[in-house]
Amino acid sequence: MIDDWRHAPGWPGIEPRWTSSAKTGAGTSFSPASRVWFTIGHGILDEIYFPGVDRACTRDVGLVVTAGGAFVSEEKRHTRAEITCPVDGVPAFQLTNRCVEGRYRIEKELIADPFAHGVLQRTRFVPLKGTLADYRLFVLAAPHLGNRGAGNTGWVGEQKGVPMLFASRDVYAMAVAASTPWVERSVGFVGASDGWQDLMRHGRLLATYTRAENGNIALCGEVDLVACDGEFTLAIGFGTSPNEAGHHAISGAKANFGVSHRVYTEEWQQWQRTLLD
Repeated sequence: MIDDWRHAPGWPGIEPRWTSSAKTGAGTSFSPASRVWFTIGHGILDEIYFPGVDRACTRDVGLVVTAGGAFVSEEKRHTRAEITCPVDGVPAFQLTNRCVEGRYRIEKELIADPFAHGVLQRTRFVPLKGTLADYRLFVLAAPHLGNRGAGNTGWVGEQKGVPMLFASRDVYAMAVAASTPWVERSVGFVGASDGWQDLMRHGRLLATYTRAENGNIALCGEVDLVACDGEFTLAIGFGTSPNEAGHHAISGAKANFGVSHRVYTEEWQQWQRTLLD
C-alpha cells in the first residue's frame, strides 16, 4: 500500500549530470534476445542503453566500500583500474580495481546477458588488509531512463520473492538484483537523501527510504559479503514495465554466469568466422 512507503526527502535532487566521456570499453550481446548496450569508464559501468543504442538508461553503476566509521572508498575515485578483453574480438571485459590505500581489490567480469535485456557483472571482493567481515560493500546505481536524469522514480521492492531495486520513467524501467542477499536497500534524491550521502557521512545506510518520486534519484543496496564469501553476480535488467525489467534482472541473477559468458563469447566468435580474413 502507498501508505507504507517511506518517502525520501529532498525532492527533486540536484540538477542531473552525465558521467565522464572517457570510456575504456563498450559491449553488447550478439543475440537478438538482448537489446542492451553498455559502456565502461574509470573501472565501472557507465551508461547502459535500452532498447536502442540511442537511449541511455543509466548514468553509472559502481561500488562503494566502507570499513568501521572512518574508511569510505568509492570504486570510481579511489582505485586504480585495469581492464582487459580475454578473448580477441569479443566485448567481454575483465576489470581489476585496486584500492589506492592497498586495503582491497575488486575483480569484475562484464557482459551483456545473451538471454535477456540486461547486463551481468560477476564481482569478487578481495580484502588485502583484514577479513571480509571487516568491510561493507554497496552497489550505487544512478538511473537516467530514456536519456533523462530528471523525472525518474525509484523504489525498494521484490518480484517473485526476489528483493530488488527498481526505477521507472514513462515507458522505461530498470531493476537491480543480486545473486546474494541484500543487507539494506534504499532509494533517494541525488545530493539530498541518496545512499551516497549516508555512506560518506556514516559508512553505512542509516536512513533507508523505500520510494523517491519524480526526480534525480539513486538506488543503493548493501551486499552481504560474508554470505557470498565475497563473490556474487549483479544483474541489471531493463524493460518497458517494472515487471519486465524485474523478470530480466531475476533471469540474470539466478543464471549460471559461466554459462552466460560462454554463450555470449561463442555467439560473437561464430559470427566472426563468417567474415573475410
